[in-house]
Amino acid sequence: MGKIYPTAKISERSTIDLGEDSFIGDFTLITVPKLIVGEGSQINSGVKVVGREPCIIGRHVVVGYNVVLITSSDTLAAKMDDASPETERKIVSGPIHLGDYSYIGSGSVVMPNVVVGKYAVVGALSYVPEGTVIPDCMVGWGQPFKPIKRRM
Repeated sequence: MGKIYPTAKISERSTIDLGEDSFIGDFTLITVPKLIVGEGSQINSGVKVVGREPCIIGRHVVVGYNVVLITSSDTLAAKMDDASPETERKIVSGPIHLGDYSYIGSGSVVMPNVVVGKYAVVGALSYVPEGTVIPDCMVGWGQPFKPIKRRM
């Protein structure tokens, strides 16, 4: 079974399926309803996995320090505060899928409805916009994320 470090904060509404030899590091915050972490994967310290939709992390994935994985977020609308009725807000929601052997660099932000392919790399401090599909073996970075070259 995997390990959840003692200072990780897990919401009461969250369920976690943690694969063998995987871990969730110190000072992480998990609020998604379902988090699946594959065998041998690591969620390093300071990561936030937040939102209303699930986050699926494949096998042997590295999520770098202080990454933010957001499965739902307000977008530009007249009202964007939590106190306003949802009918007056524009909320984007969708799962995040990180493929086997992918890597998300430290400080990156990944928005809803993102798919990161197998062996893909998101460089440090990148912003991956909503709805992005990163192909298998693609390496890229930037704000917003731009594919740069293929790995392997």
